[in-house]
Amino acid sequence: MKKLSKKVLLAIGLSLTGLSGAFAQQDGTGNDQIWSLEEALNYAKANNLQVRQSKINRDLASTDLKLSKFGRLPSINGSGSYSINNGTNIDPATYDIRTQQTRSSSVSVSGSLPLFAGFQQVNTIKQNSLELQASEQDILSVQNDITIQIVTAYLNILFADELMKTNQLQRNTTQQQLERTQILFRAGSVAENDVLDLQSQLATDELNIITAKNQLDIAKLNLIQLLNLDNPDNIEVEIPELPEPDLEPAISDPNQVYDVAIQTLPAIKAADVRVLSANKGLDIARGAYLPRLSLNAGINTFYSSRSYLLRELEDGETIYTQQLVGFLDEARTQPFSLYVPQGSAEQIDYSLKDQFKDNIGNQFSLSLQVPIFNGLQTRINVERAKISQQNAKLNADIARNNLRQTIEQAAVDTRAAQLRYVASKQQLAASEKSYQNAQLRLNAGVINSVDFNIIANTFRSAQSSLLQAKYEYIFKLKILDFYEGKDLSF
Repeated sequence: MKKLSKKVLLAIGLSLTGLSGAFAQQDGTGNDQIWSLEEALNYAKANNLQVRQSKINRDLASTDLKLSKFGRLPSINGSGSYSINNGTNIDPATYDIRTQQTRSSSVSVSGSLPLFAGFQQVNTIKQNSLELQASEQDILSVQNDITIQIVTAYLNILFADELMKTNQLQRNTTQQQLERTQILFRAGSVAENDVLDLQSQLATDELNIITAKNQLDIAKLNLIQLLNLDNPDNIEVEIPELPEPDLEPAISDPNQVYDVAIQTLPAIKAADVRVLSANKGLDIARGAYLPRLSLNAGINTFYSSRSYLLRELEDGETIYTQQLVGFLDEARTQPFSLYVPQGSAEQIDYSLKDQFKDNIGNQFSLSLQVPIFNGLQTRINVERAKISQQNAKLNADIARNNLRQTIEQAAVDTRAAQLRYVASKQQLAASEKSYQNAQLRLNAGVINSVDFNIIANTFRSAQSSLLQAKYEYIFKLKILDFYEGKDLSF
């Protein structure tokens, strides 16, 4: 079978994508290992590694979109500390310098809300939303890629199967002819060379069957590998009835086909969406020129072990405090305790809970940041965004140009395949009549086996040529049908 171009395969692969789920089983596999084209496509799109990777990329784009949306929410952070200070330190409650051990702790909660950031947050959300749309189209493109390969392998199986059946029929015909010739040889009507020639032809037919069987096995192996099946012994495909194509179909105008296709292909849609995304990228880069305004707020409290409360003494109440007293007299060096009356107030413990409650403080602020000079980083980022924008537009133009070329080439290939199919059909009709006449003359002993084999080989060649022309013609007719949005099936 003539090798079909990548563009041809792409077109027919895309056309069959939409049909993959119509008759597929829930698990995606065929009954008793007999696979229809729809089942093979459905299974491959669910299990192919490239398709799964593209879906992960889609999930990443979805996560980026959520992240940019949540970036507009305020950020709230809490903090706490506990410390023990020995020696000279500053009391966090009174800010007095102390030399005793001080234990302190603090708790704070702060928040910040961006009010204006040069529209960068808004444009980032829009850009990530567009990237998510593009990634959805990328999934369809990757699924189309695997569809191309599945359709190619499937059609190769159909062609190899039909070619093998044709060779088997030819082998059976040669076998029957050989048996009749052997009878004539034993009767003395033909020479032994006629028998030997037919035996040689029979061996050639057997070799053709083996070659076709190998071609069929290779095509099945390719399909097995594309489906990522785990070492199956064999795979059988459903053989659809392919109708004979029309000899003179109405081939659509390429310009009209292009106008339809430009609205449906995921590759074009993805390229257009990425142009919009690049525009938002430029807006984001330019937003760095604008000032930023944010609202900040916080609440905090603290505790110190050196803090205490004073309780005022009542009338007649005296509180004594023990104090150590020393002497300057060298003969009495040991200090002794004295209990001296306290003032009008008594120091009592100031608990952690009460200090946290009483020492609460809060603050609010507006922060304005005006960019003045940042080493030309913003300017360079804007230039990069402009280049990315130009590149996205160029990619979209390239995608459209490739599509137009593909459709124009498909129209030319369809016309050429039509002419080849018509010529092959006429060639087969003529060679078949010559072959039938040669059989009659051989049976009557009018011609020898050499002349008969020449005519028979011409007939076999015409059969093979028509078979190839038929598949190529049907295949290329489907291309334009796909671009026109027609329902495609075999």
